[in-house]
Parts: sequence; C-alpha cells; structure tokens
Amino acid sequence: MAPNFYVGLAWFLMIALMFFAQHHVCDAYFVPAINVFVEKMRKSKSKFLQRWGEEAVAGATICALGCNGPELFTNLISLYTGSDAGIGVVVGSEIFNLLIIVGAATIAAPTSPLQVERIPFTRDVFFYALSILLLYKFLADQAISWGECTTLLGAAVVYVITVYFTTDLANLCFPANEGGGAAVVPSDKRRGKMHGVDVEVEELVHGRMADSHAAGASTKWHVDATAHGIYAENLDEPASAAKANARGSIGFQFDSPDAMLGPVLKYKDLKEVVVMDMGVIQLEFTTALRHVTLKLTVPDGDKRRELIENIEKYSCPWVHGYDAGPGGAIKHLTHVMKSKDESIINKILTVPEFLIDFMLKSTLFAVDVKDVNKQGRWPLCFMGAMVWLAIFSYFMLEIAETIHYNIPMLPDSFLGITVCAIGTSFPNAVASILMSQQNKPAAAIANALGSNVQNVFLAMALPWVIYSAQTGYKPIPQNVAGITEGVAWMAGTLALVVLFVLMPGTCTLNKVNGYILMTVYVVYLVLTSGETFKWWPPLIKG
Repeated sequence: MAPNFYVGLAWFLMIALMFFAQHHVCDAYFVPAINVFVEKMRKSKSKFLQRWGEEAVAGATICALGCNGPELFTNLISLYTGSDAGIGVVVGSEIFNLLIIVGAATIAAPTSPLQVERIPFTRDVFFYALSILLLYKFLADQAISWGECTTLLGAAVVYVITVYFTTDLANLCFPANEGGGAAVVPSDKRRGKMHGVDVEVEELVHGRMADSHAAGASTKWHVDATAHGIYAENLDEPASAAKANARGSIGFQFDSPDAMLGPVLKYKDLKEVVVMDMGVIQLEFTTALRHVTLKLTVPDGDKRRELIENIEKYSCPWVHGYDAGPGGAIKHLTHVMKSKDESIINKILTVPEFLIDFMLKSTLFAVDVKDVNKQGRWPLCFMGAMVWLAIFSYFMLEIAETIHYNIPMLPDSFLGITVCAIGTSFPNAVASILMSQQNKPAAAIANALGSNVQNVFLAMALPWVIYSAQTGYKPIPQNVAGITEGVAWMAGTLALVVLFVLMPGTCTLNKVNGYILMTVYVVYLVLTSGETFKWWPPLIKG
C-alpha cells in the first residue's frame, strides 16, 4: 500500500490507544503490585526491610518502576525492532518531566513560594547531572559498549544505596530530635466514623507517579457525608492547630478554622461503589482527569450494608462487587452504555477502554492484587504487568513506524522524542498536579527528579545490558538523529531548575518559575519541530 498522509493521521488514534493501554496496565496492575510490596516492607519486623517501605525510599526506587515502566520497555523493544523511537522516548520524557511536571507542580501548589527539600533535591540533582554527563560521554561515538551500559546500571545501584541511607547521612550531618525513640513506620489508614459507622479511611490518587498510599501518622477522623460531599474532621487535633497546619490530601484538606474540610470529594463525582472482600468498600470519584479512590474498611457486614444505604441517600452511584475477570470489563461497559448520566463522548471512549480492560482482566484475573485475597501473588501480578507493558510498547513502536511510512516528513526519532514522550509521560503530569493540589508539590518534584535519574540509569541502561549480552557484547549503534541535542537540552533544563532554586529565597520555586519552565518546553517543541521540517538547521549536530 502506497504512503497516504490521511492514513498516517488516522494511525495517531491507534498510538493514543497504546498510550492509554500503557497507562492503564501501570495504574491497574503494575503500581498496585508495587504498593503491596511497599506495604509488606512497611509492616515487616526487620528495620532493614522497613526502610524500603518509607515513602522517600520507595518513591525514588521501587515506585520509580511504575513511572519508568513504559520508557524502559519501549527502549528494550526498540533495540530488537531497530526503531529509532526508543531512546527518543526516554530523552523526550526526561525533558518533559523536568519542564512540565516541575513547572505544573509549582503552579498548582496552594502556597508560593514552594519550599524544596534540600537534601533529597541536592542528591537527585547530583545524580541526574552525573547521568547526563555519562550519557553525553558514552554517546559521543554514537555507540554504547558493554562497559558503558554496565557502568550506567552500576550507577543505578549506587543511587539506590544512596537513597536508602540518605536519612542516616542526614541525621549524622544534621542531628535532630536527640533522645527520640525508635522510628515508627506510619500507617496509611485513618480511623474514624462515617454516618456513625466505624471505618478505616485510605486514599489513592490514580496516576503512575501518585497512585500510592498517602503515608502519614495514624489518626482518628470523623468522616461525615452530606448532600454536598464528604467532609472530615481530625479528632486528634484541635481546631486551632488544624488551622495552623492547613494541609492534607485530597478529601482531607483543612480549609476553615473549625477543622472541617471543604467539599473536595463531591458526591456528584462519585461514580462507583465497589464492594470488595475483607470488609473493604471503594468509593470511586471521577471528574475530568482526576480519579480518586476512597478506600473504606468496615469489618462488620451489617454496618457495611448500613453505610452503603446511607451513601445512596446522597448519591446514585453504581454499587457492585469487584470482578477481577473479563466479566468485570463487560459489566462496566454495559453499565456505561445504559447509563443516562454518561455523555455520548464518555460512551464512545468506553469502547477502547473496554478492549484494553478485557484483555488485561482475561489474563491477569488470577493475580489481580486489587482483590485483597490475592495480594500474596503480587510478584506474579508484577511480572504479568511487565509482559503487557512490553506488548503495548512493541505496538506503539510499530505504529510509530507506520506513521513515519505514511508521513515520511515525521521521522521515528522525532515521534519518539515528542509525541511518544508526551504520551507516555502525560499521566505523570496529571498526577503531579493532583499531588500539588494536595499540598505535596515537593513530593511531585522529587518524584520527577528521581524518575529522571532512573530513566537514564535503568530505562536506558538495563535494555542495553540485556541486548548487549545477547549479541556477543558488541557495541550497540546509537546513531539517532537529534539525541545529542536532546541530551544538551536535558543538561540545560536541569541547570535552569537549579538556577531558580538558588535564586534569592534559597531552595524555593515560585509560580513565575513554573510558567517559565512550561514556556521553555513549548520553545523546545517549536525548535525541535522546525529542525525536523527543515525550517532551520539543528542547534547541535549529531
């Protein structure tokens, strides 16, 4: 079939489906499996293992897999298919993360300027700068040798060790709270009452970067449901202290002197009530790009039915049991199509979502850790998710090749460093905005930097090591147009962020900085597009 411009444009719909598929497998299986692992480490009796359950350590190491999974598998598959898009996706994601995620997190933060955590920021900046330096040096001859890729992978090990011992080093250099007792591993669940029913409340914000349990001290809450939405009052903290503290996560954000919460989670956004096993009820709130799960634990069956009846007085959600198999995907499709509350657009978009969900549920139903009875199978869920990530990454690259075939002016490298990079990283950007709105912008920025470090040391290096070992340890050609300039952009954007942080008001970022960072990304896209379409010569050749 001869190349056809309009056919090429149509294939963009298919590559968008692959972006969604990658995000969905991460959101529904990959990250939940990681969360189960982190929770098990947090509850371990071993202090060594408990450290892996700490938010800072898990977020920069284990949970980074959830952020970098698509990039890792895209780079791996591209080595075997000969696509130039693989490394471009990783480089493009690096630039997107630093400019868009950091910029959006700073703009969305409820307070300005944003205070950056000095020690983790310094650590991640150092390792990210090191990764850029090594990458630039190793790509200078347009090939990656066995020694070079193992050096990068070894640096990943050093980074993980450094993250693990960061708290110890910080306490050694900056002693605090001397004489304190043993560290207490925080609980994710808030105990309290809802409609007079004793519940444990846990929140999950969906998105590869943020879909985790919001760690915090175990406290008692009075959770009240009104016609407007869900409100909560911290019973362990007086009203005056709540006003001073003025922070919390989605659905639990102090915004008034009497410690009552604003209607952040509104009943009009409550779409589903999923009755799980082991006394767990999940309230699914969805609005625009935001998806938040309020996870309630009510051991008593009668109380659980009473709670659901009370919820239904204020809302008309779809109440159903959780079905991990393909039947669950069919039931969801049927419900949306029959619902009078769903728009035509939502019904149309539900069809491709059903296709992906049906495939995943048909193969991973036996290891779905969202079913609490199967959480012991998290390693199998993790591996199953990796297999599907590899499959979706393969099809994404094949579709990129098809687009290039039909629209020759769009090379694979350009599609990788722009379209594919944005598509695979966009869920992280949405998650970073949600985290910032939860008054956790520093965590979003730390995740972006940590993710970038692991992108080079892991998402690039591990596929190179695997491929090199299978091809007789021969150098891997990396003659990809625009990559040298991309690495230069990585260095420049890092320097810009560091400059903003070091400006007067040390270790802070303000909203002006955020807007500048996002504007720079637009400039980057314009320059890269102009070079691709021969409007002007490349800034850096190679």
